[in-house]
Amino acid sequence: MKKILQEPLLHFLLIGLGLFVLFEFVGGDADEYDSRVIEVDRDRLLTFVQFRTRAFEPSAAAERLDAMSPEELELLIDDYVREEALHREALALGMDKNDYVIKRRMVQSIEFVTNGFVTAAVEVSDADVATYYAANRDDYFVPPYVTFAHVFLSTEDRDRGEMAAAATKMLAELNAAQAPFSHAPRYGDRFPYFVNYVERSPELVASHFGERMAETVFSLQPSETTWQGPFESAYGAHLVMLVRKADGRYPELGEIADSVRRDAEREAVNSLQDEAIQAIVDTYEVRRSL
Repeated sequence: MKKILQEPLLHFLLIGLGLFVLFEFVGGDADEYDSRVIEVDRDRLLTFVQFRTRAFEPSAAAERLDAMSPEELELLIDDYVREEALHREALALGMDKNDYVIKRRMVQSIEFVTNGFVTAAVEVSDADVATYYAANRDDYFVPPYVTFAHVFLSTEDRDRGEMAAAATKMLAELNAAQAPFSHAPRYGDRFPYFVNYVERSPELVASHFGERMAETVFSLQPSETTWQGPFESAYGAHLVMLVRKADGRYPELGEIADSVRRDAEREAVNSLQDEAIQAIVDTYEVRRSL
């Protein structure tokens, strides 16, 4: 799924990180931060654009920079100058010393640059995508759902006998009138939630009607002409027109190939980045005194 982190890649990564650190922290004129001069050139703006867009891709940054209008370029330069001036003032005040927030930001910068390098080293083939899907199939499961409308009769002003009689009478009226799905709001009492439920999961239906009625609704056969019921919930009685039902399923890979590929690439990048960072850590000697 990814190029193995071998010695040449590690060398390339370390060299790249070294150049980055050199450029960012000790590069340029020796008196750069002691002067009151802020240099603005293409290289500095390209670096600035990459950090602003959180995409360490020089070619993409160059395209973005070249596509800017004169007005957009001036705004970018203003932002760069502002950030550079404030950065120098912070350094002059020693704000980079013993500040954990600054330390974390510097660590994140190295992680960010590392991500840029390893992303270029990741290659995901069609076979890799198929393997990833097979290993993570449950993540793509499409749950069952139903689409239905219901007419509600409340127990608030009726006892159970009255509610049952009213529901039976209402069911006969709905079917005699051939009331369609869209006419449900014209009948019955006000329900605390919705009247029409479109492609809703068992969990949502159960949260509105209770587990028992949700199971009943999912057991019905769809019909665009027939009202069914009455069915009871904790709120009262319901007359249901179920127009569509779909069983849970695992989609074919072809249906979701793009999504699976993105997930496979993300996992590969994360894995390779972890290996790259661990390789950097392994170049240090750790002395414990606990």
